[in-house]
Amino acid sequence: LQSFTESSQKFYHAGLEPTDFVHSSEDSRKQINDWVEEKTAGKIQNLLTTGVINSLTRLVLVNAIYFKGNWEAQFDKERTLERPFKLNK
Repeated sequence: LQSFTESSQKFYHAGLEPTDFVHSSEDSRKQINDWVEEKTAGKIQNLLTTGVINSLTRLVLVNAIYFKGNWEAQFDKERTLERPFKLNK
């Protein structure tokens, strides 16, 4: 565990936090969700739903990226509508 911790910090700048999934899985889930919400300035909330962590969980890896960029040519707000987003396959 020590070498994993050191490698994670050295190569990925990843912080590690020990927690007790066996006895406190729901508290651990809430703690992780609070951390994610704080680190993303509230953009991501309740990442882990109830029951996704249980006494068999051994590791939870959380990563997030948020990008807010400006378009070179802005959309005309008066001609923009909310519609379902579709992908072409």
